[in-house]
Amino acid sequence: MCFHTTWCTGKPTMAMMTLAYVSEARPGLSLKDLKQILRRARENNYRRGVSGYLVFDGLCFAQILEAEAGVIEALMPVIEADDRHQRLRLLLRESIGERHFAETCMGCANLAAPVHLDTSELRGLIRDVTGSRQLCLPEALEFFRLFATFRTPEQAALLTL
Repeated sequence: MCFHTTWCTGKPTMAMMTLAYVSEARPGLSLKDLKQILRRARENNYRRGVSGYLVFDGLCFAQILEAEAGVIEALMPVIEADDRHQRLRLLLRESIGERHFAETCMGCANLAAPVHLDTSELRGLIRDVTGSRQLCLPEALEFFRLFATFRTPEQAALLTL
């Protein structure tokens, strides 16, 4: 589903910002919980003009968001207060001139999906890539785009919620 057309109205927009973070999933987080997170995020992001991508590897979340700066700033306390994750660590907060994930209000790769596809090399990648440092914008974009492009369309259908 493409939502970027609502942002392409020709009207001047405020300064855009991107924000990326990692966090640890609450122990026992289920597929049902993940689907609920995505459903609500997609609804809310559509209304607020937020685009982005979420990666879940069974233990950790990594998320990148893009929107007008004021929207991102208002959204961060809501994300921090969500009890479905803990130990949130900011990877990137930067002004941007254009969206990089405009095709969706919240794409998702679920590397913990119960499918007949070997995702073992990607599990733990969130921690491996992010370590304990912040990322620059090109690194963050490359990291999140990896999940949208590393697999065949058939495999993507199995892992994408």
